[in-house]
Amino acid sequence: MTRRIQLPTVKVDPTRPLLIAYNGRPLTGCAGDTVATALYAHGVRIFSRSLKYHRPRGLYSLDGESANTYVTVNGIPNVCAETTLLRRGMAVESQNVLGSPEWDLLGFLDRVHWAMPAGFYYRVFHKPYRLWPFFRDQIRKMAGLGRLRLEKQPVSSDEVHLNADVCVLGGGPAGMRAAIRAARCGLRVVLLERRPWLGGFFDWRVRKGPDGEPLYRRAQRWAHEVANLANVRIFCRTFVNGLWGDNLVTAFQVSDVDEPDRECYLQIRSRSVVVATGCGERPLIFENNERPGVMQPSAAHRLLRTYGLFPGHEAVFSVADDLGLEAALDLSELGVEVRAVADARTDAQDSELTRALAERKIPYFSGWAARRARGTKTIKGVELASLYGPGERRFACDLLAVSAGITANSGPLFVAQAQMAYDPRMNLFVPKALPPRVHAAGRLLGYDRPERIELSGELAGLQAAADCGCDVASDLTELKALLAESAESKPASPLVSVPGIRRGRSFVCFDEDVTLRNIEQAHCLGFDNPELAKRFTAAGTGPGQGGIPGHNLPLVMAELRNSDPREIVPTTVRPPLVPTLLATLAGPKHDVFKRTPLHEEQVKAGAVFRRVGVWKRARYFSEDLTSRDEILNVRKNVGLMDVSTLGKFRIFGPDAENALNRVYVSDMTRVPQGQVKYSAMVNENGCLVDDGVITKVGENDFYFTTSTARAGMTVEWIRYHCRYEDWTFHLVNLTDSLGAINLAGPKARDILRKLTDADLSNDAFPFMGYREVLLMGTVPARILRLGFVGELSYEIHVPASDARSVWRALMDAGRGLGIRPFGLEAQNVLRLEKGHVIIGQETEIRTTLHDLGLGFLWDRNKPEAKMVGGPALRFTENQDGRWKLVGITMEDPSQTPGDGALIVDDAIRGYVCTARMSPTLGRSIGLALVDAPLAAIGTPLEIFQEGMGSSRWRAEVVPTPFYDPEGKRLRM
Repeated sequence: MTRRIQLPTVKVDPTRPLLIAYNGRPLTGCAGDTVATALYAHGVRIFSRSLKYHRPRGLYSLDGESANTYVTVNGIPNVCAETTLLRRGMAVESQNVLGSPEWDLLGFLDRVHWAMPAGFYYRVFHKPYRLWPFFRDQIRKMAGLGRLRLEKQPVSSDEVHLNADVCVLGGGPAGMRAAIRAARCGLRVVLLERRPWLGGFFDWRVRKGPDGEPLYRRAQRWAHEVANLANVRIFCRTFVNGLWGDNLVTAFQVSDVDEPDRECYLQIRSRSVVVATGCGERPLIFENNERPGVMQPSAAHRLLRTYGLFPGHEAVFSVADDLGLEAALDLSELGVEVRAVADARTDAQDSELTRALAERKIPYFSGWAARRARGTKTIKGVELASLYGPGERRFACDLLAVSAGITANSGPLFVAQAQMAYDPRMNLFVPKALPPRVHAAGRLLGYDRPERIELSGELAGLQAAADCGCDVASDLTELKALLAESAESKPASPLVSVPGIRRGRSFVCFDEDVTLRNIEQAHCLGFDNPELAKRFTAAGTGPGQGGIPGHNLPLVMAELRNSDPREIVPTTVRPPLVPTLLATLAGPKHDVFKRTPLHEEQVKAGAVFRRVGVWKRARYFSEDLTSRDEILNVRKNVGLMDVSTLGKFRIFGPDAENALNRVYVSDMTRVPQGQVKYSAMVNENGCLVDDGVITKVGENDFYFTTSTARAGMTVEWIRYHCRYEDWTFHLVNLTDSLGAINLAGPKARDILRKLTDADLSNDAFPFMGYREVLLMGTVPARILRLGFVGELSYEIHVPASDARSVWRALMDAGRGLGIRPFGLEAQNVLRLEKGHVIIGQETEIRTTLHDLGLGFLWDRNKPEAKMVGGPALRFTENQDGRWKLVGITMEDPSQTPGDGALIVDDAIRGYVCTARMSPTLGRSIGLALVDAPLAAIGTPLEIFQEGMGSSRWRAEVVPTPFYDPEGKRLRM
């Protein structure tokens, strides 16, 4: 491993070695390393091969701007080595090679690049068409990067949802100053930074700031200050992948070196957002500009200053801004032999830097740039050329640090639909108009001087504070004046490509192997718009998105079209801005569910639970999945069921009755106090969406229940359909505050009498009655006498905190009377025997109230309330050709078709909704939706289901209810 030098800016810890494996051989890195820097320390220069031509690719940047350093880590493909922290035990493998990165057998494709012009795959392989399947299969084999393994991956996921006053994207100087300013106003601030530490581009720079303090120390001081603010929450190693409407920020955080492999998905809903994501370096387009050994000046600078690694021994710089000159000087002072510095600019250079280059006797060429990188696999030398006349110089080197200037990391602004405009002076796409409560700061606005970057961050922080209602008007005025008075940023170089280069070897997009020649070919074919050229050539569609080509592609197209620079339009940027694991987006595998107040009592009784929507409910109380004993016990003795999941609501106020009439099909003016009315809700198409019971408990005061599935939507349903009315009513959701128990069976009254002194006789408390009583002398209860399971039944609603006590009291009172709990499966069979409907089981998206035989619930003449679904019910009341719900019995009583089995003749004529063997009746029964001509009583049916082969079961349409058709047992 290369010896590391110790500098005050170095972030790695050589005293904490981390052993990994690279392509099967052991290597040792250090805590703080990324995978890329650890491999670079061991002499790895070729990390991968390019997608199309299989050209060697090396370390170009350190922020994952291209797929150059994508590797497979622990079986996960396409991991960016530049941004992935090194962890002990990693198994790192190169990808997209046949052989090794140094000796790739598919490298011959580079020699036939001329045979693969822009869009060739659209035009070449389709003629003759009979050969297309062969070519298609070969292209699919070679397409994509990495190999997906289907076994379980070792990375776990988590998620965090936050609310903040201000969310700052970027932990550089502007972002830290913005966070500090906003936090000092007393606001809650979230700060997101993609690197493992704060500091931005100050972090590795030793040049002195405006007050004489080295920039790296200045960054450390601010990082310490912001970390000590109690109302600022910092997330490092966090990649922003979207900025959405109403300031929703999405991001993901990767684990630290000492944490297990995981990714945490973040959603931050913020009142205001500050985007301070800084800038990257715009690639210079020249011949072999992606050869290993060619890298950004900041990457070379950071390798030495942050990781203690020499990026090379003999370096040449081809730059277009002062940061490049600064990097060349600093590397020279630290021991790198800088053989030459070419600067594409002819003026605006920092005289202090050019003077320092002269003092160190480093050849400096103003108005020059790299024209060709030499070397077969890695760089061996460079050819520099004058941009404004004849002139050429060649230098041997193993490092070529190249930049055409800066490019703004404005992805969050693009996806937030900010209006971006090209600034020809700064050669940047800068925001012309920002979304509400979104502010930009720092280098992405074109600021290059430290004092302007800091002031812009403070200004954005105060603007965000103003969005949150803070009185900062005077401070804003002062900061705007200071920013206006500060020195203006220097103009940027307009250079895009170097004259005299071989355009087929000069790359605009590294990810997709798109050359300058390919862009010209697209232009000649009529794809003369950056968006069209992007799609035709695939430039910028790789995992790095616009990191490499996003800025240059529009500039190249403008040159080809001889466009006015003011007409240059950037290409579309789409989220996710950074590739994200699908597992991270899917979230953790938490089994999130709700429990009823009676959950523990049912556990003690031996319940077998199943998920029902958001709830866990008792499905069985034995290993018998038919629930035969539970069913017969309800029919003969008495059963107890937890129905706490039912929606329970109170609606009251002068217009409560109007609201109920709007959404229910029945006339609520006819609901008497003390009685329960069964009714239903339908949608605008007349299709059943919910059912339940309503009772009037007082003047303009109603209590009603809904199905379990609908409980969470009822409030919004009523609010939505009453939104244009000037009605006064209050709707209270009592679902979770009340527990509910169904006591059902011929002995139910005998048991309930032991808990209350209320008169429970048939005359005093008839079927479909409602009473409010005290149980055990202290527990207030709402009792509804219903009959869903076809027996004498009481639905007992009590405060959730009292539910367990009432359950135990009922069980104690029922000892000797055969009481036992029953679950959802027993209830399903009991209600089936009565022919009662369960929404979602006997209904589907097309079934109206009439199709289900429940049209009698609809009051056609109720007071005008613009009832939801009323017109549809009138239209479909006598409509022919619809499916109808019917009861069926099997010709062979022992046969029970499965739910969903098809009813057929020479076509599909319907399906079985629910079918069960009824222990009460001793035969199989069911409910089915069938074509109307098959709905007549006595009609024979044929049933087909998977696994039966060509044989069909025979059934017959019969009247419902199957059990107690007169309903005597409900009213006993």
